[in-house]
Amino acid sequence: MKRLSIHAILAVSLLAAAVTAFAGNAIGQAKAQQTSDVERVNAASQAFIAAIAARDIHAMDKIWAHEPNATFIGPLSTTIVVGWDGVRKAWEMRFSQFDRVTISLAESHVRTNGKVAWTVGIEKVQLLRKNGDTLSFDAFATNVFEERDGRWLMVSHHATPMFKMAK
Repeated sequence: MKRLSIHAILAVSLLAAAVTAFAGNAIGQAKAQQTSDVERVNAASQAFIAAIAARDIHAMDKIWAHEPNATFIGPLSTTIVVGWDGVRKAWEMRFSQFDRVTISLAESHVRTNGKVAWTVGIEKVQLLRKNGDTLSFDAFATNVFEERDGRWLMVSHHATPMFKMAK
């Protein structure tokens, strides 16, 4: 009887160890996948910033999902733009307004959840208008990405200038 109990305890212990190892490996793989996704979303976010700085509509074409639900609200927007065609036209219009755009991410936080990811952060923006005037501001920005065929594509951009109290 003792021998049967010892074998039963041994079998349960081995089973528990195997389950723990399998679960630990699965959790490790999930964390590695999530880290990889965060890195890929960061890369997509950086490509977006580079496309704005270069005022490159063809780069925007590669970054955005071309769908009717894409949305855009820029820091200078007066309306919500819905649909890829409108989003593209909004970027073309913005790019034509300025001779130079300098933009950088001062802060960025990324979260992924399956096939959806979002970033929130602070953009530092300096715009050189066609007339030579400069406009500088910081903006809170939220970007939403969806994974499509292994690529993270932007489906929404919303940037709002940060309010600064007068001194």
